[in-house]
Amino acid sequence: MKKVWLILVLLIASLVLLVGCDATNPAVVRDSPPINVVGAITQNVIADSHNSSVANVNAGETFTGTSTSTLGVAGIQVSLKTNQDCTVYVDQSPTDGVSPDWDITDTYSYISSKGGNSWTTQAVNSYVRVRVKNTSTSNTTYFRLQTALCPVVEAVPRSLNENGRFITDATLSDDYGFSVSDTPMGEMRVVTPVKLVGTTFVGTTLDLNFWLTTGTANGGTVTQANGQVTLATNTTANGAAELSSIRRGRYIAGSSMRYRAIAQLDVGLTDNKRRWGVGDWVTLPTLVDGAFFQLDGTTFSVVTLKGGTPTVVSSGSFNGNFGATYTLNTNAHTYEIYWTNSKVYFVIDGTLLHLVAANTDTWTNTVSFYIGCDNINSNNLDVNKTLKIRVMSIARLGQLQSAPIYKHITTAATTICKYGAGTLHSIIVGTPANQIITIFDNTTNSGTIMSVITLGNNTSPIELHYDMDFYTGLTIVNSGTIDATLVYE
Repeated sequence: MKKVWLILVLLIASLVLLVGCDATNPAVVRDSPPINVVGAITQNVIADSHNSSVANVNAGETFTGTSTSTLGVAGIQVSLKTNQDCTVYVDQSPTDGVSPDWDITDTYSYISSKGGNSWTTQAVNSYVRVRVKNTSTSNTTYFRLQTALCPVVEAVPRSLNENGRFITDATLSDDYGFSVSDTPMGEMRVVTPVKLVGTTFVGTTLDLNFWLTTGTANGGTVTQANGQVTLATNTTANGAAELSSIRRGRYIAGSSMRYRAIAQLDVGLTDNKRRWGVGDWVTLPTLVDGAFFQLDGTTFSVVTLKGGTPTVVSSGSFNGNFGATYTLNTNAHTYEIYWTNSKVYFVIDGTLLHLVAANTDTWTNTVSFYIGCDNINSNNLDVNKTLKIRVMSIARLGQLQSAPIYKHITTAATTICKYGAGTLHSIIVGTPANQIITIFDNTTNSGTIMSVITLGNNTSPIELHYDMDFYTGLTIVNSGTIDATLVYE
């Protein structure tokens, strides 16, 4: 019996020491060193060799890993570094991994020009495999894929958008997610885009008050029907079809510009070139300055042009959110060009294709452009190729007008009021007796006449309102002593 009591006493004493309680009052905890709880947790990250690889992947082919259990795993971490654009798929399955049904797939875009990337996917099923498809037209020359299985990780939810971002009620975006409607200069687009150039193609008669087709030749045609205009080379050798606007979209410092077109092309063919965008299109087929999309044979490119010298960036070298390569198809797409005097953004269907940054020199000699497009066969090609345009326009992302200035004229003279494009708002004549005033859209007293004002023997001041755009310059010629004020911008 004494042995039993002795054993009980020893057990009680051991428990007191173990839990750190006072012997006289078991409810009171003694001061003692804290237990090292952190050291009791082990983050046992496992590199999954079944879904990791360093073997190169040929163009259009896919690396496919094998099924690995994710029981006890919270997050699947995939990292990739390679020199070609790829699509990464993380497949998950609830079955045994022998012949699983891959019920869930998370898809990620790898853009090689942006360097290595990684993704953490929440483990929600029992098995995983990783696939990587080389979506470019070239084989990889290095390929480093690793998958790690993490028991403890703060994995993001699976309910992300296609760009791997959290889905929220408000979709402030940009950096050319563009959705918030920002301008390329960083302002939230609370201004209304103002259309400066372009009309819709209604009916079957092309409105030559707004459009020029002077470069069409060798059997090429420009026809309008069904809400679109079609530029066709037809089957005469070296057919050419060209369309440009009569007026120019005037650039104002501090505002950005937007070209927008919905265009559809048939498949590319050697010795055929199609272009659509902004530039000095009234000089077709010769261009001096501009920015445009181009399909030359089967090569799709974006082009900036300065002083007749083009800078061509072709598919395989793009730097936008599509990756380096974009495959043009025969569907209709929305093509946009946003430009300032320092940057040009080429956008397709709301996604940035390529950005040109003029960091050391200007990218063009002028930023006030016409809109236009052309479709030209060469080297005696006699195959009919088409370019269909549903709409083309230039809009200013900002106010229609800037603050005007004025010029006061008192003597008979030829006065150059402005070099370059602008808007003539009004003319106020204080002494209008027996005067003839001629206004030119030019920087000399010749060329396009905007208005001829013949003033009779009238001594009362008059004010003439114009609100008329000019594109080359503003020159006024008056025949005698006068008191006139021009208001313009």
